Amino acid sequence: PQAIANFCWALGRLADASHDLAAFGAAAAREALRRESDFSWQDLSGIVSALMNTGLTNVGEVQEFAAELATRAAGCCDSIGNQALLNIALAAARLRVHPDTLRPMAWGIAEVFTTRMHRLNEIDLRQWLEVQRYCGLPGGMAHNTSSQGPRSAMSWQQQQQQQQAPSAGADSGRSRRRCRRH
Repeated sequence: PQAIANFCWALGRLADASHDLAAFGAAAAREALRRESDFSWQDLSGIVSALMNTGLTNVGEVQEFAAELATRAAGCCDSIGNQALLNIALAAARLRVHPDTLRPMAWGIAEVFTTRMHRLNEIDLRQWLEVQRYCGLPGGMAHNTSSQGPRSAMSWQQQQQQQQAPSAGADSGRSRRRCRRH
């Protein structure tokens, strides 16, 4: 996984390599999706971040990889480290994954950040705010470190989850199983 990320970074720096970069990015995304259970969340976040930083927003396989990663991570946010969470969510936003696809992960991050907020640095907070804005989450929780802000957002989230509960059943179980592998 690190070699894939490093190669993406290197190709992204070369002049006149856009066609090669797109082909490699598509192949890397397909392979990472195919073998995602072999990689840790940190590895996967490194791959999707490298793909994001190479500007492959119009490569379908790259967007599909980012979307699938965000979907799978949504039910596992409490078992994924802060940096990997932010890398995946930010990459998905910047790769233009549809906000409706990324929003469940953003809510999962909001939930775990209620207890992890003290561990976020200024860069983390800026990235988190970008994800929140992209997904249309209410407020700018990243700048609100008081206990009132996250609790207000969580009550709104809980209302949303209750409204969506019937459709989330089978998929949330699959996401939880994936959490144990990473």
